[in-house]
Amino acid sequence: MLRIVIALVGVLALCAVGGFFSLGAFPPAPVQQAIHKDIPFAPPAPPAAAALPALPGAPAPLPVTPLAPLH
Repeated sequence: MLRIVIALVGVLALCAVGGFFSLGAFPPAPVQQAIHKDIPFAPPAPPAAAALPALPGAPAPLPVTPLAPLH
Protein backbone atom coordinates (compact mmCIF):
# COMPACT_ATOMS: atom_id res chain seq x y z
CA MET A 1 0.00 0.00 0.00
CA LEU A 2 2.80 2.37 0.89
CA ARG A 3 4.49 1.67 -2.45
CA ILE A 4 1.35 2.67 -4.34
CA VAL A 5 1.11 5.93 -2.40
CA ILE A 6 4.79 6.69 -3.04
CA ALA A 7 4.35 5.89 -6.75
CA LEU A 8 1.29 8.15 -7.00
CA VAL A 9 3.09 11.00 -5.23
CA GLY A 10 6.05 10.54 -7.58
CA VAL A 11 3.83 10.62 -10.67
CA LEU A 12 2.02 13.72 -9.43
CA ALA A 13 5.35 15.40 -8.66
CA LEU A 14 6.64 14.60 -12.15
CA CYS A 15 3.44 15.99 -13.69
CA ALA A 16 3.75 19.16 -11.61
CA VAL A 17 7.37 19.67 -12.63
CA GLY A 18 6.56 18.96 -16.29
CA GLY A 19 3.64 21.38 -16.19
CA PHE A 20 5.84 24.05 -14.63
CA PHE A 21 8.44 23.66 -17.37
CA SER A 22 5.82 23.59 -20.12
CA LEU A 23 4.40 26.88 -18.86
CA GLY A 24 7.71 28.58 -19.50
CA ALA A 25 10.24 27.97 -16.77
CA PHE A 26 12.92 28.87 -19.30
CA PRO A 27 11.35 31.20 -21.87
CA PRO A 28 13.35 31.95 -25.02
CA ALA A 29 15.34 35.15 -25.08
CA PRO A 30 13.40 38.07 -26.57
CA VAL A 31 14.45 38.67 -30.17
CA GLN A 32 13.42 41.73 -32.09
CA GLN A 33 11.09 40.74 -34.90
CA ALA A 34 11.11 42.27 -38.35
CA ILE A 35 8.43 44.91 -38.81
CA HIS A 36 5.59 43.67 -40.96
CA LYS A 37 4.66 45.97 -43.80
CA ASP A 38 1.22 46.30 -45.29
CA ILE A 39 0.79 43.99 -48.24
CA PRO A 40 -1.28 45.53 -51.02
CA PHE A 41 -4.36 43.59 -52.00
CA ALA A 42 -4.43 41.93 -55.38
CA PRO A 43 -6.53 43.67 -58.02
CA PRO A 44 -10.12 42.43 -58.17
CA ALA A 45 -10.64 39.31 -60.24
CA PRO A 46 -12.46 39.70 -63.53
CA PRO A 47 -16.11 38.63 -63.46
CA ALA A 48 -16.74 34.94 -63.98
CA ALA A 49 -17.68 33.78 -67.44
CA ALA A 50 -21.31 32.93 -68.12
CA ALA A 51 -22.38 29.35 -67.60
CA LEU A 52 -21.69 27.11 -70.53
CA PRO A 53 -24.73 26.15 -72.60
CA ALA A 54 -25.88 22.54 -72.47
CA LEU A 55 -24.16 20.29 -74.94
CA PRO A 56 -26.35 18.96 -77.74
CA GLY A 57 -27.43 15.43 -77.04
CA ALA A 58 -26.79 15.75 -73.28
CA PRO A 59 -29.53 14.25 -71.10
CA ALA A 60 -31.90 16.63 -69.38
CA PRO A 61 -31.56 16.97 -65.61
CA LEU A 62 -33.80 14.63 -63.63
CA PRO A 63 -36.74 16.20 -61.79
CA VAL A 64 -36.58 16.25 -58.00
CA THR A 65 -39.62 14.76 -56.29
CA PRO A 66 -40.18 14.12 -52.58
CA LEU A 67 -39.98 10.52 -51.39
CA ALA A 68 -42.96 10.83 -49.07
CA PRO A 69 -46.07 12.98 -49.31
CA LEU A 70 -45.95 16.17 -47.28
CA HIS A 71 -48.63 16.62 -44.62
